Amino acid sequence: MFLGLSWYFILMDFYLYSFFGWIYESSFCSIKAHKLTNRGFLIGPLLPLYGFGGTIVYVFLRPLTPHPSLLYLGGMLLATAIEYFTSWGMEKMFHAQWWDYSDDPYNYEGRIALVPSMFWGFLSLLAFDFLQPALNSIIYSIPRQTGLILLTVVTVVVAADLIYTVITTINFRNQLETLYHIRDELIAQLEEERFSSLRQIIFSKIHTQNERAEGFLKRLEELKETYSGEDSKLAEIEQRFREYKERHTSFQKKNPFFGNKRIMQAFPTLKFIPESVRKTGRKPVKILLKDFLLQITEKEHSEK
Repeated sequence: MFLGLSWYFILMDFYLYSFFGWIYESSFCSIKAHKLTNRGFLIGPLLPLYGFGGTIVYVFLRPLTPHPSLLYLGGMLLATAIEYFTSWGMEKMFHAQWWDYSDDPYNYEGRIALVPSMFWGFLSLLAFDFLQPALNSIIYSIPRQTGLILLTVVTVVVAADLIYTVITTINFRNQLETLYHIRDELIAQLEEERFSSLRQIIFSKIHTQNERAEGFLKRLEELKETYSGEDSKLAEIEQRFREYKERHTSFQKKNPFFGNKRIMQAFPTLKFIPESVRKTGRKPVKILLKDFLLQITEKEHSEK
């Protein structure tokens, strides 16, 4: 027992909140993006952030039920704290910021913001008035023995999902780091003034990735004709660019339900922190993934 609730009830509550939270987030993001989106860190239909938030709010704030204003404030603060430390922890583990409220008013480090926090407060009131009674009905309608079997099966599946997702995410991060490193080396090769036109193509914001690649290779051939005596330097640049292009294409062609593409779709505002930037000891530069896959700005490149 914990604060008058059995661990069986708490775990069932956690999984149910995680499941219904996943339904809400995936539905909202799918409608917003006009395509099906599996929202969340795990592959399966669970969003643990909602599970922890909903369960912790219910477990700790039950004494505030007669006081809606205090319940609202407590739910807002608790859920916001969970959201902040989840973002902070995942950034430390995977060197990436998985969601970003930087464009929202009154945000803190892009991890939390006033409007989402107010939403957590309203959601807490909704949970106590409607959601939790419905979840209680579901939990108590399942025979205890059946419930224990379900919890065991779900926990094993979730554990396997978590292990697989962590491995996949580390692989995702390593691929991204390699891609950034190759890009970094390519840009360093283009520092000379005579290669300024190639740099302009790399940092172009008005072309697609394919158009940029075609323009880069075309301009490279023109430079080969102009600097016929320095083919080795241009050959190195071409080799590095083709390697980058190949890895870039491979990175984005992963299965949409597993691996890279699923992560990119689930976290469209994901920002990553390159290892080369972290090692400088300065404030980390967070690069928006969707922008990086097209281009990084010269400002972001110079800041590292």
